[in-house]
Amino acid sequence: MIKRVVARAYANIALVKYWGKQPGFQNVPATPSISLTLKALRTETIIERKPGGDDIFIINDKSTDRISTKRLTDYLNVWRTNKLIDGKYSIKSTNRFPTKSGLASSASGLAALSIGLSAFSRRKISSAKLSKLARIGSGSAARSIVGGLASLPNTANPSARLLIPFDEIPWGMVVVEVDKAEKEIGSRRGMELSRKFSPYYDAWVGCAERDYRRMLKAIQVMDFTRVGEITENNALAMHACMIATRPSLLYWTSATVAILQAVKRWRNQGLESYATIDAGPHVVILARQVDLEKVAGRARRLKGVKSVMKSMPAGGAKIIKCS
Repeated sequence: MIKRVVARAYANIALVKYWGKQPGFQNVPATPSISLTLKALRTETIIERKPGGDDIFIINDKSTDRISTKRLTDYLNVWRTNKLIDGKYSIKSTNRFPTKSGLASSASGLAALSIGLSAFSRRKISSAKLSKLARIGSGSAARSIVGGLASLPNTANPSARLLIPFDEIPWGMVVVEVDKAEKEIGSRRGMELSRKFSPYYDAWVGCAERDYRRMLKAIQVMDFTRVGEITENNALAMHACMIATRPSLLYWTSATVAILQAVKRWRNQGLESYATIDAGPHVVILARQVDLEKVAGRARRLKGVKSVMKSMPAGGAKIIKCS
């Protein structure tokens, strides 16, 4: 019997954003999405079988709060209800990048947890099934299961699909961190607030679906300029919906705006790069791999920047050790 598993997964940054959920339990996205998984945003999770008692969750060496504990316990119960696992578990997860700050730590965390739990499963779980299970815990985790450039449709009970393997992608990203604090309103709650209280929500959903179709075509022919333009415009459209939410979901800081302006200026100067922002203040810059160092160097000189990480694409979630 397996007693201990170590798993690893990487966060992904959406080029076409997922913001909004369809009603129901299965955590089905309201918008289709496409993402790039990043090697610099890594989560490692240790799962150990317990002899009894309650499940235990530790993230970054701290016990989870009441809300997170319930959410994670409910997720393990999905596996137990489906008779994939039994018993109780101790789960220790470490993010090698900022947590709850808008860098998709829930995606890598739930993907690592999901593939780790699969080692304890009574039945073999396909990649598509595992992606669906990960999605129940975190919508973006479905894409971290497969890694590389991945898509997640907004059909009923979707799973992520690998578009291009990580080692065939000629682009990378520069993650520009501008604030160390955890965000006040998490993505799950923020999505629901936008759905209910943003006058632009329906327009955003339609925009995301059009951008998704356009992005698939641009990726098919590896048109970096078109991919970058759609990426930046889609992020700004999502944040327009979020900012219009009442009360407003404004995650940006003055440094966020300064970076957006700088990226546009760099393009005009011949350094082709494009900005995207998840639900947080940090800016992630898409560039060709040969330009990553130049982009990172310029980003480090901007006012308000706390740290800069260059990242190549990463593969899917995997099990590191099993005993």
